[in-house]
Amino acid sequence: MVGRTAELALTALRQTQTLPLNLALVTLARAWIGRPYVAFSLDRLGEERLQLDLTRFDCFLFVEQLLALANSGAATPRAALDHFAQHVKNLRYQDGRVDYCSRHHYFSLWAQAAERQGYLVNLTPFLPGATSRRRRLNFMSTHADAYPPMQNPRLRSCIGAQEADRVIEQTYLPLDQLEKALPSLRNGDLFGLVTRVDGLDVTHVGVVERLDGRLDALHAAPGNGVMRSVDLARYTRHVPDVIGLMILRPMPKATSAADGGGSRGG
Repeated sequence: MVGRTAELALTALRQTQTLPLNLALVTLARAWIGRPYVAFSLDRLGEERLQLDLTRFDCFLFVEQLLALANSGAATPRAALDHFAQHVKNLRYQDGRVDYCSRHHYFSLWAQAAERQGYLVNLTPFLPGATSRRRRLNFMSTHADAYPPMQNPRLRSCIGAQEADRVIEQTYLPLDQLEKALPSLRNGDLFGLVTRVDGLDVTHVGVVERLDGRLDALHAAPGNGVMRSVDLARYTRHVPDVIGLMILRPMPKATSAADGGGSRGG
């Protein structure tokens, strides 16, 4: 765990242990406002390792670690930290294999894996106005020079092989349909900004907060760190190349009794 991450994790769990999952997510996200943004913080040269860092975020790690931590209540501090690490491992890597090539680099693939494991439900197909598109995911292999680990021949080769025929069916809410769907959202829902950029599915992610009759975005943004953007719909329409939203609803992830923990109510 990087820096004060263990201490920060335990403090956060104490502050949210009596809250349902969705409110725990929002409470944690608000508490992290002001923490710095660092792009590609996992992309170090050398062997991939399970990195846990609550001191700084990019947008993806902000959401991933929020979801992991909010599910990590346990009887003892050691068990809680172990659960946090295991949840991050489950969410970040295909079949929990810690390797750059098994990391979920695209948000849609991350969300599919999280849904299979019971961490969330993709609400998007059930919201009014949703549509879908077939999308090729090959941005990493076509922009390999932008990713330091891709200078390793093994990693470049394995990512290239994965993306040679990687096509997904992506459901999203078009911008002109947002107003119909947003009343269905609640505190703690996750959003992804769906993009028209070739080879990508989503370019930014965050957490929804319902506040004073409006929906806001809590997210980690370049140049700002963790922040609030007032009015999710207005914010979304002002981000370049965005064509709509994905919406995911976190669910309590059960922890086995053998691990000494439980799950948070939804």
